Amino acid sequence: MLYWEDGDAASSQKFSAWISIEGQDAVEYDVQTSKEDKTVTCWIASELGKKFVVNWTLPALPHVVNGRVRIDGKNCQGSICSPSTNGRGMTRSKAGITDGTVLKPFVFSTLELTDDDALLGSSTSSLMELGVVQLTLVPCEIMGSGNGAKYTSLQISDDKVHERTKKAVTQQMKLADAVLLQKPITFSKNRRIGPDIVTFCFKYRPMDVLCANGIAPPLPTLKRKASAELSPPPVEDRDDTEELAALEEVRALREKLQTLEEKLLRDLKPRTKSEKTAATVDLTDRSKRKRVKVEAKPSFIPGEVIDLT
Repeated sequence: MLYWEDGDAASSQKFSAWISIEGQDAVEYDVQTSKEDKTVTCWIASELGKKFVVNWTLPALPHVVNGRVRIDGKNCQGSICSPSTNGRGMTRSKAGITDGTVLKPFVFSTLELTDDDALLGSSTSSLMELGVVQLTLVPCEIMGSGNGAKYTSLQISDDKVHERTKKAVTQQMKLADAVLLQKPITFSKNRRIGPDIVTFCFKYRPMDVLCANGIAPPLPTLKRKASAELSPPPVEDRDDTEELAALEEVRALREKLQTLEEKLLRDLKPRTKSEKTAATVDLTDRSKRKRVKVEAKPSFIPGEVIDLT
């Protein structure tokens, strides 16, 4: 919302204005205020096909104020605010062009370009007003009233711009399809009674243009999520995996060791009595028999460390 304070500190009066797009208040960027020119200027982001409304508030004033709207250099009627009777301010809105019974809303549209060289001579001032919504608050007095058809038309010329003179403007205001008003509007003829109070200027461009020119902050970028296969696991997950692998290796070694122990036990089990007798039968002559020393076979001691290398 843009603000303007008129008068000295003792009798300061505050005025404000803003643009709403599809019911949402537009964000203003790079707000500039000029006391000498009585202007407040900013940038807003426009979107193709979106309808917009010009809004303003006034303090309690002793005289009538006309809010005159001008878009892309074209007069788009105004709205009268009568003096406040309750000592409080008033709010007004301008959503489009009306004849009193129907309304054609303002909408952001694509700028129409042409290569007709006859349009190269277009005035610089009209080109400078492209992409600008202006609201000028003017003190006035009522001169009479009447039917809107006498004062206005529901048509606004759709000017074409030469492609070499568009000055980076890609959008313009157009009028959407007419909608029936719930309550007819009465038109008033008025006359200026003093200098302009203030002019609010909203320069509109697509958001990417505002960002590219450093007027609006860069748009947030969505980082692409790395795939699970390419992303290294967290440190705690990686430690758990290594520990589980080590435990599995120990279990396999224990199973292998147990198998070897069982095999050795089977090979070293004690011989039966018949086997011992058969082993000591001697068919030779006793006198010639020599005593043979039998070496004891090695036995496995439980708990002994086995070298498996």
